[in-house]
Amino acid sequence: MLKVNNHTKYSLVAAIAALAAMGELYRLRSVLIEGLDKGLTIDELNSTFSYMVSYIGQPRVLNSLNVLKQICLQKLPNSCKLVEQQIKQTKITHLNTVNNNLSPQCLLVIKLGALAVDDNFTSQLQEHLAVCLDSQFEVAHINTVINSLAIKADIDVAMRANVSFAKLLAHA
Repeated sequence: MLKVNNHTKYSLVAAIAALAAMGELYRLRSVLIEGLDKGLTIDELNSTFSYMVSYIGQPRVLNSLNVLKQICLQKLPNSCKLVEQQIKQTKITHLNTVNNNLSPQCLLVIKLGALAVDDNFTSQLQEHLAVCLDSQFEVAHINTVINSLAIKADIDVAMRANVSFAKLLAHA
């Protein structure tokens, strides 16, 4: 298994966040498999979903974790207990109790992917993109994440993020 580099990880978790937020479980499955094949760990994926509870809600997170559990049953049976524990914790806590195995930059792109899903969050998305830039993300890195959203998640999500980012850069 290849060790996933940060830029690939950021692109994958942003797409995972967007697909989970949209409830696109079939497409989420493919990106989760790709992420695992490229070196994302079960702990990182559990943390990704845990962090998303306050953005997309407990039901969507539980659905996404169940997709991850199904993948584990088929590909990584030794990891199923970790996902089952996360499902149990998510059902009990209803909060984003992140096991914080993720970098601050990774948490930023998860939020980017989740916010870009809905037109109602355009202003928050633009503010969040400004935070991303303030957090040492380069313009090229954010563009890579947005391009990944177009390829792996949804073109409308990517366009929403791209328009917000372009407006932000135009005012900078």
